[in-house]
Amino acid sequence: MTYQQLPPPPPQGTPYPGRPPKRLRPHDPLAVALGNASLLGLGYFLIRRWFFGLLGLAGTAALLVLMYQRKDTAYQFGLLGWGLLQVLHGLFLATRPPERTASIPKRIVAAVVTLAVITSGVVLKRGAAEVADKVTAARRAGDCAKVVQAQDKVWFGDRLVAGQDMDRGDGDVEICGTLDTAKGHLTRAAELGEVASLKDGYAVLGTIASDPRQQATAGAVMDRFVKDLQGMQPCALITMTEWLRTRNLSKNLLDRANAVIPRIEPNALLACANDYASRATWVTARAMYQRLVTTYPKAKQAVRARAGLVKATLAIELDNVRSLVSTGGYCSTPAKYSGAKPYHRGFNPAIFLGDGSQYADQLPAAWSIDDPYRATVVVCTETPGMGAAVQTCPYVPESNPYGGEVSYVTFRKVTVPAKVYELRSGRLVLSTTVQMSGEACPYRLSSSSTEEESVTPSDAQVQAAFRPLVVRP
Repeated sequence: MTYQQLPPPPPQGTPYPGRPPKRLRPHDPLAVALGNASLLGLGYFLIRRWFFGLLGLAGTAALLVLMYQRKDTAYQFGLLGWGLLQVLHGLFLATRPPERTASIPKRIVAAVVTLAVITSGVVLKRGAAEVADKVTAARRAGDCAKVVQAQDKVWFGDRLVAGQDMDRGDGDVEICGTLDTAKGHLTRAAELGEVASLKDGYAVLGTIASDPRQQATAGAVMDRFVKDLQGMQPCALITMTEWLRTRNLSKNLLDRANAVIPRIEPNALLACANDYASRATWVTARAMYQRLVTTYPKAKQAVRARAGLVKATLAIELDNVRSLVSTGGYCSTPAKYSGAKPYHRGFNPAIFLGDGSQYADQLPAAWSIDDPYRATVVVCTETPGMGAAVQTCPYVPESNPYGGEVSYVTFRKVTVPAKVYELRSGRLVLSTTVQMSGEACPYRLSSSSTEEESVTPSDAQVQAAFRPLVVRP
């Protein structure tokens, strides 16, 4: 094998023999940096680095997709970092050639595109911020209608640059829908006095009442209900306050209705009780009066309620006594009527009941009355019997007065067991047996007569016998 010595290098300035080295084109670093700042890879395209340009576009697109889907501000900073990386890389590529050149047209194109991208981003960001601010302002004002109106203006660009804010707005709209449902239940409860609707409204509103962000919107619904509550009819209002009193306080805005109860319930109770009293529904009226007196003993309405309570109680007692008298059950279950006069010395008007009350027709009208409202005592009589013998008389058949068999009939006094009850208290004040004399031995007797018959007392004799029952010595 043979070797040949290399020729000496050519003098300085003389081209090297063989293939000449690759010559790098001069670039404008500023144009490249401005172009890549657009996040569109424009700087790469200006220096004909197609791969890096497409890579820049793909990276920007991927980050935008992630921004939209993940709604995380970290991807926004990532996008800025991606743009900064492209600017630095573009400067590196543009400054490699030994020669550089300034290209005004390229700078203008790059500046215009980058400015357009930045302006678009700023406009989108400001638009999204304005929408978010309107939603926030409406929410803080408790105006769900404006919340929905503002959120309706959200579009794709707003969700791209402010996804979290827009999602919060969507959540506010959803909550406003729930609040609208609660409002419907509470409005129905106030209009119709339905406790079921009231419960449903509280159940729906209770899921939102403790949310710090929704205090104004949920509070507006509750304030509206409180206002409607105060405008309800008294008796319907009582059904609402009765349920509200039974619920456990939640220490949030749901308790606002409970806070106004002491202010509005006394008037409602009094008005409702008076309404029932005007219709003679005394049991319900008394319950309302009693509730007012018990719950608000120091309220000014309690004075009138106490008077109404007495009136209702007397009416109930009177109705009960009248019912017992009319059905004949008073003597077995004596009852009081507190409005009656007490059993006192002197004359006491009486109601006569029982089998022996037949003799009441022979008494003066002032002694025997039918209405418990005017009576002082109730006299309960039993079946009349026979007392001491008065006279025995012979009788012959009327068809054969001279030849017929003689029979003897003994006539006895009339006895009537009687109990006197004081109507005011329903207590027994006298238990005695009334005994009456009367006419004996009438000229004729019926064929059904027995060996013993009762005398027939006169009006004067009946009055004399019954007088001790109605006239207290």
